[in-house]
Amino acid sequence: MERENKKAIEQIEYELTTFIRRAVYKDNSENKIGDLERAVYLLLRQLEEFGPARLTTLADSFKLDISTLSRQASAVEAKGLISRFSDPSDRRGSLFQITELGREKLLADKRMRIQRYQYMLKDWSSEEQKLFGELLVRLNEVFID
Repeated sequence: MERENKKAIEQIEYELTTFIRRAVYKDNSENKIGDLERAVYLLLRQLEEFGPARLTTLADSFKLDISTLSRQASAVEAKGLISRFSDPSDRRGSLFQITELGREKLLADKRMRIQRYQYMLKDWSSEEQKLFGELLVRLNEVFID
């Protein structure tokens, strides 16, 4: 059993590493999905799903240094995709929220991304797609710690 487990873990490690490399390549190639950069897309998805958030909360969520996320947020804000406002619970802090323009661009890119995955997984059964989604959720959860 130990040998089988080791072999399975080695396969997972290799396939995940390969998948990440290919996904990053796709994101940076002429075959990129949509107009939004991956970091911008993820920031907009986070704000769309969970609502307004402080920079520290967003940085923690993405496991990024606050200065990195601050630069990204400023650039996204300059494009009018997010806006900043005073935190009503603590006027010293700011919250970021997605703007209507940001929501429109996010939905357009999300639609294209979903179509791409539907195409790539068209030969998978509904059960396989569902199981894969559930396993990805579990995998993402172990990366939180």
